Amino acid sequence: MTFLSRSHASWLVLAAAAVSAGLTGCQVNTSTGPSPDETTPTDFISGNPNGPGGRDVNEGADGASSSAGAGGGGDGAAGDDDGAGEDAERAITEADIIQVKDGKLYALSRYSGLSIIDISRRDRLRLVGQYQAGGIPFEMYLRDGVVYAMFSSWEQYILDDTTGAYSSVQTSRIEALDVSDPANIQSIGSFDLPGNISDSRIVGDVLYAVTFENGYCWGCASSPNTTVTSLSVGDPTDIDVVDQLTYGDEDPYGYGWRRSVSVTADRMYVAGIEWDGTDEGHSTIQIIDISDPGGTLVEGASVEATGQIESRWQMDEHEGVLRVISQPGLWWNNEAKPGVQTFSVASSEEITPLGYTELTLPRPETLRSVRFDGDRAYAITAEQTDPLFTIDLSDPEHPAQLGELEMPGWVYHMEPRGNRLLALGFDNASTEGALHVSLFDVSDLSNPTMLERVHFGGSWGSFAEDQDRIHKAFTILDDLGTILVPYSGWSFNGDLDGCGSYDSGIQLIDFTTDTLTKRGSAPARGQARRAFVHDDRLFAVSDEEVGTFNIDDRDAPVEVADLTLATIVQNAVTTGDLVVRLSADWWTSSAQLEVVPAADPGRAEPLGKLDLAELSTGSESSCYGSGITGARIFAHGQYAYLLWASYSADWTSSQTQLAVIDLRNPEAPRIASQRVLPFRGEGLSYLGYYGNVVQAGDSVVQAGSTLVVRNVSSGYYYYDEGGGPGAPPPSEASLEIIDLSSPSSPAHRSVALPEGAGYTGLQIDGTTVLTSHWVPLPDDASRARFYIDRIDVADPASPVVRAPVNVPGSLLAFDRAAGRALTMDYQTVEFEAADYAACYGVFGRAEFRPHNQETWDGPGLCRGTSHTLKLVDVGAETARLRDESPLDDSLSISQVFVGDDRVFMYNYAYYYADDGSASDQSGILVASGLEAGSIELATRTSAELGFGGPLLADGKRLIISSYSPPSIAVLDAADLDELTYETKAELSSYTHQVTVSGDRALCSLGHYGLEVVDLGD
Repeated sequence: MTFLSRSHASWLVLAAAAVSAGLTGCQVNTSTGPSPDETTPTDFISGNPNGPGGRDVNEGADGASSSAGAGGGGDGAAGDDDGAGEDAERAITEADIIQVKDGKLYALSRYSGLSIIDISRRDRLRLVGQYQAGGIPFEMYLRDGVVYAMFSSWEQYILDDTTGAYSSVQTSRIEALDVSDPANIQSIGSFDLPGNISDSRIVGDVLYAVTFENGYCWGCASSPNTTVTSLSVGDPTDIDVVDQLTYGDEDPYGYGWRRSVSVTADRMYVAGIEWDGTDEGHSTIQIIDISDPGGTLVEGASVEATGQIESRWQMDEHEGVLRVISQPGLWWNNEAKPGVQTFSVASSEEITPLGYTELTLPRPETLRSVRFDGDRAYAITAEQTDPLFTIDLSDPEHPAQLGELEMPGWVYHMEPRGNRLLALGFDNASTEGALHVSLFDVSDLSNPTMLERVHFGGSWGSFAEDQDRIHKAFTILDDLGTILVPYSGWSFNGDLDGCGSYDSGIQLIDFTTDTLTKRGSAPARGQARRAFVHDDRLFAVSDEEVGTFNIDDRDAPVEVADLTLATIVQNAVTTGDLVVRLSADWWTSSAQLEVVPAADPGRAEPLGKLDLAELSTGSESSCYGSGITGARIFAHGQYAYLLWASYSADWTSSQTQLAVIDLRNPEAPRIASQRVLPFRGEGLSYLGYYGNVVQAGDSVVQAGSTLVVRNVSSGYYYYDEGGGPGAPPPSEASLEIIDLSSPSSPAHRSVALPEGAGYTGLQIDGTTVLTSHWVPLPDDASRARFYIDRIDVADPASPVVRAPVNVPGSLLAFDRAAGRALTMDYQTVEFEAADYAACYGVFGRAEFRPHNQETWDGPGLCRGTSHTLKLVDVGAETARLRDESPLDDSLSISQVFVGDDRVFMYNYAYYYADDGSASDQSGILVASGLEAGSIELATRTSAELGFGGPLLADGKRLIISSYSPPSIAVLDAADLDELTYETKAELSSYTHQVTVSGDRALCSLGHYGLEVVDLGD
């Protein structure tokens, strides 16, 4: 029989039947029963999923598209602030991400939380405790065996018992952690704060926290505001709010600026950028009295700065005088000149203006940095050159601009040393490095001079901290005469191909009263954030590791120990009793392969690791390491296989790279072979776009030591002259068979697939590789014939290609033992719709062309594709229809995951009401029938499930990873009459990849490592 397009009327009857059958319910069977004739071979003809003639419904006669645009689819301890000379009971303590005490290093990592490292024995680093928390670590205090760790972006997921849905609230949190037993860190108290922490201080037994809500964070206030909270931390088990003040932030354009804080023992000065959209701008400095030892906050006076306050260094109280340097306007408007303001501070409530001086600039420039030092102040402005201005504040009523020094680049931060000034800055025009440290002689304020400057950091450099916290990273060791600068940088190759490499480390610079000497750099894995010297060893701390270096020869630091804090895992695969992890560090462009025991796949320290940097040498673009970062990883026996795409410098061509890794000695994995394969690589992870075709399968499949790659010349997005989506041109496709039975000499063979308009992904059944393609009818391009292609790769040197078999629709799943295939058939339906909502209310994926091409509203032509599941018996040359089940056409299937007699289809379903509003009924559609011989369906909606991350079919269950909250769940479809859904575990972060090994899910979490989830009952 011949299957042709159904009439619109009959299609509506079928669609209505599917809806009335309760497709979104727990279980549904819309099978129409067996074909009346199962003995005669059939000629299956389907609708062309690329549309009639392969052209978009919105194309005009000239082929231009007019799309409607609608659709369904010291030792590192923190220094004191301004209160260094205050009474010890009112001393001001600043937080930091590291603390050193009693032979232990306490380090906060963005990825691994709090780590406690024993550093009591030289050249031996030992991790003695770790505490992972749910937010992003900010900073911490260490007091009497308790770490007060502060976290921003602390997401709490609240379950609605009525709807079963989660809602997210984002706060900051202070956790009191008992670290007296580092191996058993205990949370003994906590407190939530609104928004994200921007600054904090401890004064006495009171912690003052400044938090910012930008109006966009989940569960935050709807408008930007800054909140100051005082917390009693004398008893860590009873952290309690003492007082709280909230200030609205003038940010009508939603830039999200936060306020900076300057603190004395008696007062906090809180100010930030304010801009109303005009060329002018100022900041309001709010004074808060914190003199009460119990933590009571008393709102004091507020004063107006003439310009914007962008960092804490622009405000300073000294001997009863508040000094402020600011510039009106924002960075793009440097016409207004910076000014120096002084105020007499009688009390927090009584602030009186004293003096004002507008700085004289050689040209319009932007204020970049400020630093006060007793009766002196220094200001840096910049455009292309960087003037340093010296200011005499000895007479507060008459601030005096005395000297000026022009220099290249600009200064980010300054550290006064009496008559000398050390500065950290940027100069992208320098060929010696974009970062610099400078030494200035300011003994004569009228004539400042630059004595020395050293450059480092590559062509582009950066620091891990903003201006409010950079002083914690810029470490000046006066007793050693050495400066330590954590940095990250990027350098060109110098061959003008656009390539380069990232770098991260600690730059050493020696200094005397009059000289700077650039010494060596200690490399860091991950973004370098802190450095200090302990027991004559340099410690380099990043978010990923702690390294120690012998710096007896400061020109060539030698690493003597390193300890991993955070494991980066992009992907993982199991082979035997080993797990192979792929790790790539963006900051240093390095990629490495790590081998760990299958019994402990998440361990930080691997059995062995292999630097994959040398694999980048054969490709121009892979100098960034980006290709290997996204490599596909497979394993068989004692070998692992990597496949990745590398691109030319202009990204116009690609290659497929192969590497075979020998795992026979897990402690010393090595590269057994490497080869560039003669086919393009961009299709390794992408199946292409073919209109309404439901794609199933993968671009790469494995049969033991054989890999098979789908190589298609087209099938990606194409656009017509009008900018709308057009049909792909005819494709050429082949299977690239890679024989790895001899690991040291991989063999490659290419097998052409029949010419077609498109191809589905690859599936593997034993050693048989399956795919499907379709060919438009020569006399009617609106219809097409689909074919299943089968290639046996049991002998990869001589693959057996079977004759294509005509089937009704594209391949979803195949069962070789039963000789059956589940396919998706397509029929095009066109009808007049009142408007776009009437069109998309019927079809999940549709194309609507209104008759009025000027206003693009009102009635028009709606064209959609009707989908029908079909079950066919597949013989050597022909197929026979066994069963079919039409789907509700409001469903738009986006992903397919094939398990054991189960096909899981992730779909979108939007239902439009009469008022044009839409409701989301997306979910999972499960189909079976390969074993029983008749189609059965069941569904679960998105409201009942969690989504957002990778999905993976495993037998008769679907492994679901979610983002909110990050978790792993299982949808068990063993009994289609009663689908069960169970969350198995919450994770530290969202999942990049999921690998199932027995009853365990190996969840690759990127910088948050690898977590193992038990999938058993």
